[in-house]
Amino acid sequence: MRLISTFARLGIVGLLGILLAVMMDPANWTPVTGSDSMTTLEFATAVLDDWAFTLVVLGALLTMAMAGAAYLVRDERKTNLMWELHGGEEE
Repeated sequence: MRLISTFARLGIVGLLGILLAVMMDPANWTPVTGSDSMTTLEFATAVLDDWAFTLVVLGALLTMAMAGAAYLVRDERKTNLMWELHGGEEE
């Protein structure tokens, strides 16, 4: 089990190293010119106008995920529920 954990950690470090090398390559960050280029204003318009429904659905899904995560981490042991009902320690 310890060997698998070590391989997983090495794999994550290797993946981050490759990702860092690709992100730091200046050839990947040259401006694109021509018909394929998109300005920041065009991107904002596309996200807020053309993909508005998709953005709303994504927001709803993320909201449900956060509510579900909050429900899952809630502690429902009897001692904690009694603590909440009585407002603290019993004397």
